[in-house]
Amino acid sequence: MFCVSCGSELPDGAAFCSKCGSRVGVAGSPMISTADAGKLYILVAHLGGIFFGFIPALIVFLLAKDEPGFVQDNAREALNWQITVILGGIVCFILAFVLIGILLWWLLYVANVILCIVAAIQSGPNAVYRYPFSIRLIKP
Repeated sequence: MFCVSCGSELPDGAAFCSKCGSRVGVAGSPMISTADAGKLYILVAHLGGIFFGFIPALIVFLLAKDEPGFVQDNAREALNWQITVILGGIVCFILAFVLIGILLWWLLYVANVILCIVAAIQSGPNAVYRYPFSIRLIKP
């Protein structure tokens, strides 16, 4: 669990935070468990790609690189997918000169939104979503 006031990690069953001294576990004072924090990181990695490209997945991947587990695996998959989307966007830009690239760019955008939402739903602390058609440049 984590302290809501200062964010430091707390042992299970702690009544007060050892760093800031605030009371934890009181009604109206929600605590964030490690599993919930992991799920939040996974959601940020997958859904952040819709609005901010590869940046959220890269940040989560760098934060979780020293702790192997599902957060790191999901962040790696999200980062690989966003790199694939960027490369696809470059190809669409090149093909835009023959007018087919504009249609392909919209299809790529819609596929990115749909697959990011599906990945956020199907991934979690016990599962890693593998994007179809993703170029896996960052390997375990």
